[in-house]
Amino acid sequence: MESFTVPIHHVQPTQLYISEVKLKKVRTYLENADFNSLDPLPVKKIGDTVFFTDGHTRALALLELGFGDIRVYWDQDELDWLQYLICLAWCDEAKIREIAHLKDRVVDHSTYRRLWHKRCDAMQKEVKEGNYPAVCTKQIASPEEKAAIAESILRALPEWFGIEKALQDYVRGVAQTHFFAVQVGNRPVGFASIVHHNEFTSEIYCMGIYQEVHNRGLGKLLLESVEGFLRGEGKKFLTVKTLGDSWPSAEYGRTKRFYRSVGFFPLEESTEIWDGTPCLIMVKPL
Repeated sequence: MESFTVPIHHVQPTQLYISEVKLKKVRTYLENADFNSLDPLPVKKIGDTVFFTDGHTRALALLELGFGDIRVYWDQDELDWLQYLICLAWCDEAKIREIAHLKDRVVDHSTYRRLWHKRCDAMQKEVKEGNYPAVCTKQIASPEEKAAIAESILRALPEWFGIEKALQDYVRGVAQTHFFAVQVGNRPVGFASIVHHNEFTSEIYCMGIYQEVHNRGLGKLLLESVEGFLRGEGKKFLTVKTLGDSWPSAEYGRTKRFYRSVGFFPLEESTEIWDGTPCLIMVKPL
C-alpha cells in the first residue's frame, strides 16, 4: 500500500455527522500514538474531487491536534461509486467541503445513528431498487461550463478519448452545441452534446460518462432528456458516429452495445469520414 501526503482540507468528506463516542475514543488513542506509524486514511478520486472513503473521525481528530497534512492512500476496494457520489451531493448541499466543516456536526451516538446510518440505509435500499436520489439531468447553456464539463469527463476516459488533439477539438466544439449533463446533485458525471444537420436529423456530437458509474442507467437517463428535447423540436432521427466493427476494440464494443441497448441501429460503415479509420454511423428513429 503506497501512501502519500495531502493537505487535509483538499479531501472532501462523504458523511454529514461525526459520532461523539467514536471521536472521544480516537482522541484517547491519539494521546499516546506514534504519529509516524499511524495508518494512512483511504481516499478515492473522481474527476477533480478527492474524497474520504473512511476515516472521517480520525481526520477530524488530527485536525484538532493541528495537523495540516495527512497521509492517505488510494482505496482499492470495489466500492459503489454512485452511493459515494450521492453522499458527496449531500455534503455539497450542506456546504461540507472539507473535514473542518464537520466540527459543528459532532453528535451523540444515538443521534448519529438516527441522522446518518438510517439515511444511508434508506439511500442504499433505493439505489439497490434502481431509484437514484439526487440524480438528475440538466441542459447547460454556458459555453464555458460546457467546455469545463466535457474536458473533465473526457480526460477521465483515456481508453475512448486518449488522443489529445481530438479531445481538445471536442472541448472547443461542444461550446456551440446543445448540451445536456447528467448530475448527482450539482456534480456532473456525464454529458451529451448535440448538433443539428437539418429539420429532421440531429447527431450526438460527443458523449461521455465517468467509467466508475457505467452500467447504472445514467446514459439511458441522459439520452431520454436529449430525445425529449429533440422531439419537441420536431426532429425525426438521432444519429451517432462511433468506431466501426472492422477495427476491433473492447472499449468501443461496449459503446456500440450501449447504443444498441437504447434503440440505435447500425446504418453503414465508412473509411472516408475519419481519414481511413472505420466510422460506423448508427441511427435511432425518434
